[in-house]
Amino acid sequence: MKRIIAFTLTLLLVFALVACGGEETEGTESLTASESSKQEESKTESTNATEDSSAAAEDSSVADTESSAADEESSEADVSADESQPDESQPEESQPEESQPEEKAPDFIASFVSFGKVDTKVSATSQNALRLTGIDVEPAFGSIVLYTPEYGKLEKEEVSDFAVAIFTYSHDVFEYLLTSFSEAGKSGSFEAPEDGFAVAIHKSQNEYISRVKALDNKTPIFPHGIHLYTGADYEIDKVKTAPTIDGVFNKSEWKDYLIEKVDSSNHNWSYAQFETNNYYATASYYVAYDDTYLYLCVVVDSPYHYCPITSANPGDMWQYECIQAKISSESPAGDYIFENFDRVTNKTAENDGVIRNFGFAATDSGETAYYQSGTSYEDFNGQVACTRDDANAVTVYEVAIPFASIGVTPEKGAEIGFTFSINSTNEVDNVWKNITYRNGGGIIGRNDWTKIPVVTLD
Repeated sequence: MKRIIAFTLTLLLVFALVACGGEETEGTESLTASESSKQEESKTESTNATEDSSAAAEDSSVADTESSAADEESSEADVSADESQPDESQPEESQPEESQPEEKAPDFIASFVSFGKVDTKVSATSQNALRLTGIDVEPAFGSIVLYTPEYGKLEKEEVSDFAVAIFTYSHDVFEYLLTSFSEAGKSGSFEAPEDGFAVAIHKSQNEYISRVKALDNKTPIFPHGIHLYTGADYEIDKVKTAPTIDGVFNKSEWKDYLIEKVDSSNHNWSYAQFETNNYYATASYYVAYDDTYLYLCVVVDSPYHYCPITSANPGDMWQYECIQAKISSESPAGDYIFENFDRVTNKTAENDGVIRNFGFAATDSGETAYYQSGTSYEDFNGQVACTRDDANAVTVYEVAIPFASIGVTPEKGAEIGFTFSINSTNEVDNVWKNITYRNGGGIIGRNDWTKIPVVTLD
């Protein structure tokens, strides 16, 4: 019985202990579970909040997208409406104006026109000069163009912004003179005179317009660097029989080769250095050629003959009775001479041997004197004979110039330049006088090579 009671008590004690320990564990587990539950609830709430926020953002994005789409549809609708029915009340957007390039005048060329008696000092930049931008070209902004008769007529519309000056050759004074002037905007249609030239000056060239406007109709005009007058150009024939160079004029030898008579009525020639109406010297000249020589014969009729030189000092003959000649192996109307026309400022043509200088004279002592570019007779290798007949007041100059010495191949159609002057200084007044082609003929005064006649070998 006692054992039963003791066993029962033991069981009760164990049960009590177990009961106490289980409550403790259960309480811990219950707390942990509670805390875990709370954490899970917190996580869930956080997740739900994030999801709610994301969903809200998505809803907002969708709303914005829908709003943007609506705006685009509205914009397209507005554009469509604008295209179909433009709203005239809306001002057009102002576009920036394109800047116009500034007009520029053409460059000046070497050729120019001078006013007054030509000398060795005048240049294109002198105060008595008119610079040019072109010859026989269309008028343009800022241009100063010289027109020859070959260009033809210019209409009023072409030159409405130009002052126009007309220059005509006067055989009374053997010079070009101003014959008319029109202010810019007042000139009508025009063309260069048959024996002269015209200059059109754009209204922007005020200084040059003033210079021309100030001219009177008596001031000599000289066109520099322009083969302006072609009336003196001529052709020469090839000889069948070469003339004898003996200083005796034989008409049968030369009659077929007469070029022209030189007198005061011939418009090719200038007596500007003579007293008016006292043109006492005249001449006839003849030119021909063969495969070796260029032949020249000049017969001068003059009551005076004064040449106190000797063959030892031929270079002084230019001061007395003689003829001086120049030959160009290039055409005076060609590009080479155009670029190197002015002996005063550009000696290229002489240095290149293109221009050759000659002088021929019958001395007072009866000698023949001559020179070629300052060289001696032995270097010349030509034939020269000059004689004076005082009884008949005639001087004859006969010359054969080797083509080899001037660098020319004598072929049919070849163009050369040939010019000469008749120097006539008499002992009575001892005044230097010369008969030349107009504007010096490229030999006297300025020595402008473009004034040399063009000679074509036929």
